[in-house]
Amino acid sequence: MSRNTNPCLVTLSQSSKVQLNVQLVLDKKTTRKQQKLKTLTNYVQQYPSGWKKRLELADLLYKSGNWEQAVKEYDQVIQRQPQLIQVRLKLGKLLQLMGEVAKAIEVYESALPLSSNVATGHHIRGLIEVCRRQPEKAVKAFETAASSEPENPSHWLAWGRVEMELDNAHAALKAFEQILLLQPDDIVAMIHSYDALLILGDFQSAELRLSRAEQLAPGDYSVLKRRLAYRCRMKLVLGKEGKQTKKIVNAVLKLAPHSADAHKLQADYYRLRGESAKSVAILKQFTEQYPNNPHGWCYYSRFLSDQ
Repeated sequence: MSRNTNPCLVTLSQSSKVQLNVQLVLDKKTTRKQQKLKTLTNYVQQYPSGWKKRLELADLLYKSGNWEQAVKEYDQVIQRQPQLIQVRLKLGKLLQLMGEVAKAIEVYESALPLSSNVATGHHIRGLIEVCRRQPEKAVKAFETAASSEPENPSHWLAWGRVEMELDNAHAALKAFEQILLLQPDDIVAMIHSYDALLILGDFQSAELRLSRAEQLAPGDYSVLKRRLAYRCRMKLVLGKEGKQTKKIVNAVLKLAPHSADAHKLQADYYRLRGESAKSVAILKQFTEQYPNNPHGWCYYSRFLSDQ
């Protein structure tokens, strides 16, 4: 199944008001999102005892960045269908992404007795250890899950991601490449393996991996962002090459106008062209527009100190 990464702005308005830029992995793009949200919201209000449309609403709220409301809807689904382990895992992951790790652990632990699959049980234990900030234990759990169910790419992906957090790029690469053996065109695994190859200094293989990702998903945000970062590292910012880089800058900003990373890359482009004042102004404007995004302030202060 084809997957793409989609940029999303999440505002945790009811808690810290912090804004998060995240890249969601979706099987397909959601069209007419607002109309679908309105239709599903009206439906669950009219038929509050149902759960299938409520689950559809929760999934769409998640994809739209309305995470706090999605949590409420997932919780309502679980109350109506407590045996649905996948819904508990969705809720746990969402709480984990929001930084509500204690609640996430509670949800994951509630899913364990419902699992009859050995590999799934180990995977859930790995998720719990990630929440507990015990990456070594998480690695062991995901490794066991992958050994028990090697045809399931989710185990390899979780394992590889934790290895990357531990700065074990070689082990992470092995995990990501297991996914590519199962699904050669998996964009997410391709992107992660590219990152690992860069860390390992295998630039030729990394370039081949990124080029393949561009062929499969030329408009994917994470792919474009990595190509833009590469072109900035190579200082391809002048003449014809500079024009091509500028096109990618515009494409990335169009996909994610709310992304601190996208604006940082735009600022890099102008800094490398010798336009330092403009690069700082870009990040200053971003912090004014998105004052609750911590990454924006981090990039802005870094560029100010480099002047």
